[in-house]
Amino acid sequence: MKRALPGADTVKAAIDTVLDQAAATGRRPTVTAIERHLGIPHATFYRDYSDLIDTHFRPRIPEAGPPAPGEATSERTETNLHRLRQENTDLRRTLALCEEAIRQLTLENAALRQGATVLPLPVRARPGPVQS
Repeated sequence: MKRALPGADTVKAAIDTVLDQAAATGRRPTVTAIERHLGIPHATFYRDYSDLIDTHFRPRIPEAGPPAPGEATSERTETNLHRLRQENTDLRRTLALCEEAIRQLTLENAALRQGATVLPLPVRARPGPVQS
């Protein structure tokens, strides 16, 4: 059974509520929060209420202000870049291990299908840290 969609006034009230909550908590308001508040799927909300998003919601979103005093944005950026580079290195190592496992499994599968005897390959040591 198809559920009836709320009217424009109900959606406007939900937008106002989300904007008020965001202002109270210091967070940025989102369309997703409105959808959750109304219990409407994302695609349905955009399809049926895109005009309200453009006219009632977006113009009322406050602009991002300058960083708070004492907040070291460049230091935080450098910390995030370092963390992301480390994660990237770790993911590359994991990918290399997975590629090797897939290669070994492919060889074993081909050998089993041909009726050959499969000899287990020695386990490779985990690669060490990448040196620049």
